[in-house]
Amino acid sequence: MQMPNLLTDRLILRPTREADGPACLDIWLDDEMGRYLADPPRALADERYLNFAVGIEEDEDWYPMVAIHRETGAFVGTCSVVPTEDGACWDLGYCIHRNYWKQGYATEMVSRLIAEGKCCGVRAFTATVAQENAGSNALCRKLGFRVWKDDGAFRKSKTDIVYKEFLYRLEN
Repeated sequence: MQMPNLLTDRLILRPTREADGPACLDIWLDDEMGRYLADPPRALADERYLNFAVGIEEDEDWYPMVAIHRETGAFVGTCSVVPTEDGACWDLGYCIHRNYWKQGYATEMVSRLIAEGKCCGVRAFTATVAQENAGSNALCRKLGFRVWKDDGAFRKSKTDIVYKEFLYRLEN
């Protein structure tokens, strides 16, 4: 099962296709855009990681999506939903291409995922954010998320970089 296409004023959020792999990796593996992600630096990404999108249309454990600008067709970013087994909670992930930072695209994207979740009966949403990621922390707070846990950390894959994290939660 895949998420349906979701529309916002400026974006089309659609399921990730195998052909989207390079555009996704360009964001995630970039030193600046992917800084606060758990993804490895480009030089350390292995073949399996670089081919993450192979067969992605059949993956049912999560719902990866891409954000496409409705007017220009430009690749704006990525987002994803990882539902709990009972579907009552969605963990959200998102990343915006630097060309679209500070223009409200992340707010638009995450707000639309939340609205879709509410329509599907989702009762709570979570997002894990590096404590030093000012932009993502501001976004979560702006959308009504509250810090649920503040004692965790995650490691950037294949590195010694560890980020303290906030686990945000939004109750429906």
